[in-house]
Amino acid sequence: MERTESQKFWRIFEIGIIGAILLGVLVLFYVFRDMLAPFIIAFILVFFLNPIVDYMEGEGISRTWAVVGLIFSVLGLLILIGVLSWPLVDKEISAFKENAPTYIKKVQSGLNSTAQLAEKKMTFLPKGTLTKMINDKSADLLVGAASNVDVILGVVMSIVSNAILIPFIVFFLLKDGRQMKKSLIAFVPNKYFETFLCLLYEVNQQISNYIRGQLIDAAIVGILSIALLYMLDIRYAVFIGAIGGIGNIIPYVGPVAGMVVGSVVVLIDTGSGFGIMKIIVVFGCVQLIDEAIISPLAVGKSVDVHPLAVVIAILVGGMFLGAWGMLLAVPLYCSIKVSFQILYRGFVEYGNW
Repeated sequence: MERTESQKFWRIFEIGIIGAILLGVLVLFYVFRDMLAPFIIAFILVFFLNPIVDYMEGEGISRTWAVVGLIFSVLGLLILIGVLSWPLVDKEISAFKENAPTYIKKVQSGLNSTAQLAEKKMTFLPKGTLTKMINDKSADLLVGAASNVDVILGVVMSIVSNAILIPFIVFFLLKDGRQMKKSLIAFVPNKYFETFLCLLYEVNQQISNYIRGQLIDAAIVGILSIALLYMLDIRYAVFIGAIGGIGNIIPYVGPVAGMVVGSVVVLIDTGSGFGIMKIIVVFGCVQLIDEAIISPLAVGKSVDVHPLAVVIAILVGGMFLGAWGMLLAVPLYCSIKVSFQILYRGFVEYGNW
């Protein structure tokens, strides 16, 4: 009896140690979140590309050469897409540069009109108070934008350095990832070996399936949005559609982001209610197509999570880690869920590992 109680105590102690390790990893992730951007992007790309490398290796190609060839192929594809889409992007950039002063005046005029209307309703405010406040803030923003050249250069340098760093991280993770897993497994005691392998496999499957499906889904949504907006002669179709596609990497965010950004852009550009209706119809149709066709085919049942749990996970992730937290919330939730399921089966249902 005493032995059984002692075994139960040690099992609970072991679960506590595992939980503490997982919590420590999450705390470290939060503390160093500002430095993790290139590594997060690299890990996402690795989960997406790893099955292709495995297939090429299975066909007799050296893993190193398979990784090198795949990375250069991806970079070549991105360059080709950039070259083909540049005329449309350049056209939108030129149009924005030409119309930017007009847009600023329109926004300022609209804010002033709103302020005057508010002052009429709020008679306790001295006349011109809100208008003066808006004009002062607008001037401060313009001066700040002109004086923050160093900040802009810093952002550009960060993008350039990440663009150089990410392919190197992807290369070594794809090439040596399997050996890294073996080195990690070597530290696992024999009695935990089977459970650890099962845990590693299930977590890898959950994250890999989700990332691959979500990236494919986002790409299709972005292309479809751009095509529909362009067909309806919406200015800045590439920019608005790209926002919708990129935002769709986070579930339920893409169409909403595209609709909001598109409506604001059309309102400032033309002031047309009909143009806003076009935006709403486009992203409404894209959302329906995504839910009915694209998402079931791309993501399928690989990640079985209730929509409410997805929304809660995204909100919690956004609260702690901002945009990165929203991006990683669902795969992290799935990993924790499957981990506890496996540990529960090992400890509670079977009474051992």
